[in-house]
Formats: sequence, C-alpha cells, structure tokens
Amino acid sequence: MENVNDDGWMDAAAYEDELPFGNFNDNEKIEAPVTDDVVGVCPCCGTNVVERDMAYFCDNMDCSFAIWKDNKFFQAIGKEMTREIAEDLLTGGTVKLMGCKSRKTGKTFNCYVDITYDDEGRVQYEIRFPERKHRGE
Repeated sequence: MENVNDDGWMDAAAYEDELPFGNFNDNEKIEAPVTDDVVGVCPCCGTNVVERDMAYFCDNMDCSFAIWKDNKFFQAIGKEMTREIAEDLLTGGTVKLMGCKSRKTGKTFNCYVDITYDDEGRVQYEIRFPERKHRGE
C-alpha cells in the first residue's frame, strides 16, 4: 500500500491524462478556454473583453481593465450598465443615452458618455451634452 501523508491529495502527475488541458508542464503556458461571451476588444491591450457575473473584464490576466456592472456613475444618472452599453463603449468609445435622470433635480436629460482609462486600466467616464440649436439658426 502507498504511504499518503498529504490529507488525501494525490500527486497530480499521476493523473496527467485526466487534466482538462492535457499534460501539465511547468514551462508550458496554459491558454484560457475560448468563451462566447466576448463583448468587445480591450482598449488597453487589445485582448477580448468578456462578460462575467459582476463586470466586463479583459481576458488578459495581466491587464486590469474592467467595466463594472454595479456602476455608480450610471446609477447616478438613472441608468444601468447593460451589455449593449458596454459594447458601444468598447467599439466607439462613447454611447448616447436617452432619458437619464438627475438625482439632484429629478429632471430628465439626454447625454453622451465617453469612456477613457488611466495607465493602470481603471475606467473613467465623462458626460457630454448634445449641442443645443439656438432659435433663428
């Protein structure tokens, strides 16, 4: 009988053929499985951005770019971060939002939201208002 002093864990090398990514090799980089939840391309590194439970994350583990679903900026204007909004922000850098509501005044307004990011991949939002046409123009 084999002497096992590891609290029930067996040596993984004995089960190489059963590992989901094939044989395990310390020098070999394991690629993440391809997902169908691709929302767009990461503006920081060019890797796919994928949808997860809490956010739209860059698939590159070394990149910290993320668009959070529970987003205080969008909540403040009465909107929710949806997949469609995330796709628009990733493809064009901006999204047009109709019927936003000011928490301060309660009034509704239309605006554009632009997305930028800093050197560490942290997302920042900037609000722009459509130009108003003046009477007589």
